[in-house]
Amino acid sequence: MTGGKIIFMPLGGAQEVGASCYFLKLGENNLLLDCGCGLTRGIKFTPKFSELLGTPYLQDFHQVSHVFLSHAHLDHSAALPDFLELNERAVVYMTDITREILSAQLEERFTRIEENISSVAFLQRIPLPRLRISFHQAGHIPGAMMTLINFRGKNILYTGDYSTFPTQLVGSALLPDVKIDILILCGLHARHPNYRRFGDSDSALKRILRKIHYALRRGKSVYCQVTQISKGVELITLINKFLPDAEIFIDERVMKIVHRFENLHIPIMSEQNHSLNFLPRGPCVILSTQLPPLHSGLEILNGDFSLHDDFAATVEFVRQVNPKTCVVVHSPPDKLFHAGTTLEQILMNDPDSRTSFIFPNNCEPFEL
Repeated sequence: MTGGKIIFMPLGGAQEVGASCYFLKLGENNLLLDCGCGLTRGIKFTPKFSELLGTPYLQDFHQVSHVFLSHAHLDHSAALPDFLELNERAVVYMTDITREILSAQLEERFTRIEENISSVAFLQRIPLPRLRISFHQAGHIPGAMMTLINFRGKNILYTGDYSTFPTQLVGSALLPDVKIDILILCGLHARHPNYRRFGDSDSALKRILRKIHYALRRGKSVYCQVTQISKGVELITLINKFLPDAEIFIDERVMKIVHRFENLHIPIMSEQNHSLNFLPRGPCVILSTQLPPLHSGLEILNGDFSLHDDFAATVEFVRQVNPKTCVVVHSPPDKLFHAGTTLEQILMNDPDSRTSFIFPNNCEPFEL
């Protein structure tokens, strides 16, 4: 029996990107925070759900009562149907926008799980046995939410993917106005001290726009491949804003998400945007989730970019929250070693910081 204990255990997405899924035991309440898939060298991997049954915390998957889905990126959401095959009774909370985006991405798999899903709104509060839970804007992409849980007088905030800066599609994260005791932080750049999003003339988005601009000026067409459909929507918005004369041809999968956004009164399209029904002629941008055609003469461009806080913004975010404990997940190590310049090391030297840090590995339980 765990009584009033708080147990945290990553099932995936601990010190890596992909398959984000975090088990949180609050007394007799068993929760999952996110439920995503990962991809390594073309091979899909999912959270290690079975590891839970080898712990003293769970004897049956049906003991997990609720899943809180932070946003619709597939590394946080795509394994949800897999878990609901193990536990068909779990209630899944997400915002309406996340529900719409996820429906378009998972298609038939979403239909099979739709009855488990309960839509929530920002600032809405839901009562669960011995828990008080509310949801807060996370920025990052439309519909992304942070989950605040009050258990036995302690406030636990799970950020999911968040951003403290506004994007073309959504405003910045809005922190709840309460003292946070435990912060479960998706800190992608918490160990990347050289990664700077702001003030960097070579940021990924600027490079993409610059390459598109130069190609179109030379009369070339650009084939821009995106790995996340929602990032495709972000790119459409950026190109429309900064290169308003550019013709954009959009593949079917991205177009489905565009229509979902517009149905929710989030305008995306302009007169220069078209469905990709054939390979167009003339200088244009082709935006697709598919691999580019071989020997097409198109200029090929990787459309990936980050919607996460950079290192300095991550440090400032944790400094502002100033939790007693910060559990850092979704946080791959830097490829280069930087002595004394991780999130933890910087705040250890801050006299105003009261935070101790945990960087858990997958399937490593911690009592918080």
